[in-house]
Formats: sequence, structure tokens, C-alpha cells
Amino acid sequence: MYLLDHLVHFVGRPEQLVASTSELGLHTVNGGKHEMWGTYNSLCYFGLSYIEFIGIYDEPLFEKSAREPYTLHETYKNKNYQNGVVRLALRTNSIEKDAESLKSLGYDIYGPEEFSRTRPDGSVLSWKLLHFGKEGQALEFPFIIQWDGEDEARYNDLVESGAITPHTLGNLKFKEIKFEVKDLSIATDWARAFGLDVKERGTSKTLNIPNCLLTFKQSADSDKISQVVISGAAKEQDAVIEGTKYIFESEK
Repeated sequence: MYLLDHLVHFVGRPEQLVASTSELGLHTVNGGKHEMWGTYNSLCYFGLSYIEFIGIYDEPLFEKSAREPYTLHETYKNKNYQNGVVRLALRTNSIEKDAESLKSLGYDIYGPEEFSRTRPDGSVLSWKLLHFGKEGQALEFPFIIQWDGEDEARYNDLVESGAITPHTLGNLKFKEIKFEVKDLSIATDWARAFGLDVKERGTSKTLNIPNCLLTFKQSADSDKISQVVISGAAKEQDAVIEGTKYIFESEK
């Protein structure tokens, strides 16, 4: 089973999002450095799922990492370094089996590989990543992540560290990620890769993962993540954050 783990949102200065998202009623904390990629981040949690506001601190190192196929670094470079949400990650507990399954479907597979980063307090966070895709794809698939340790222990650790704290805007959670695509077969490809059902309505298709909807709407001129819908807001509002529109809805 796959769950939405996080959104990758490239920004100019991740540390500045701590203050700017606070004005919207969100709790964002500084994360740490990915010393193997030349990036660093700040994080905004909704339970164990989160937005990763990510930026570059070492351009030569980032350029090197962008040469790796199907990575978020390659995606950002291919989008001409345009800020906004560029990728999403799905969480799993069976990443080796997932790799075998995707390979059997004919996808190019890279990983699983082990990674880590150092938190501001000096502790080390570790995980495994799996990237996959196919030549000529119009929209990159999510990459797959498996965290070390149990979810409950990781959640408690994040609460204790202050990374997970109630948002003043409300009891928030991801509701829907919206995509604009030229060809709706992209949604069918994602459903096949991740074993999901497809609901079709007019010029859109929706995939239902347990903690979020993925809705693909046909568009004449783009293949991109267009909007992020978050529910549970005490006050409904929209906000454009460095290239991506976030919609905060009340619980319905």
C-alpha cells in the first residue's frame, strides 16, 4: 500500500518559509542539509505527510545530482529551475518488492538506495529511495520512499522535536493534488504502476490513495502539478507560494 509522503516544493530560500507560512497559519520548521545533493529544506507537516520546501546551497553538487535519471533534481533542472511543487513522493514499507514489481512492468529502475541527512540538532535521519520511469514520459512518476524505523516512533520523535505542532489555521491534512496533463493516459499509467483504481469524469481522472486524491485534468498546454488542496482549515483561503497555488478548505 502506498501513502502520500510529501510534496517537493522548490523555493529560493527554504528558511524564509518558516515566517511566511506562519502568516498563513502554518507551522513550518527548518529541516537540514542533503550534503550528497547540495540541497537543504524546511518542512511543514500534516501528520506524517508534509511539504518539503527545498532549495540549493551548492550549485555544482546539485548539477551533479541532476544528472541522475528520474530524480527530483533532474526534474527541477528540466523545468528550467522554475520554483513550485515539482514532484511528490509516495511512502511504502516494501520498497524492494515494489522495485521488482515496477521492473516487471517494464519501467527503468534506479534503486532502492540508502540516504541520510543531519538534522539541526545533529541527529541523523535515514531512508531508502526508489526512482523509476520510462523514456519520453511527459510527467514524472512519484518517487518512492521508505523511512527507517516504525511510523509511530517517527511520529513521536517529530512531535518531541517540535516539527509536528498544531497549525493555528486548523487540523490540516492533504485532501487532493491536482494535475494538468495533455494526455489523460498519464493517470492510467500511474494507476497501473501503483495498483490504484481510476475514476473518470468528463475530461478528468482521479486516483484514490488512502490519504489523498490525485486528480488529473486534461489541459491543452501543460503537464504539471497545478494545485494542492488542504482540508481542515478554520478559515478558508487560497495562497500562491513561489509558483504553486494552495487551497485551504474547511472540513466538509
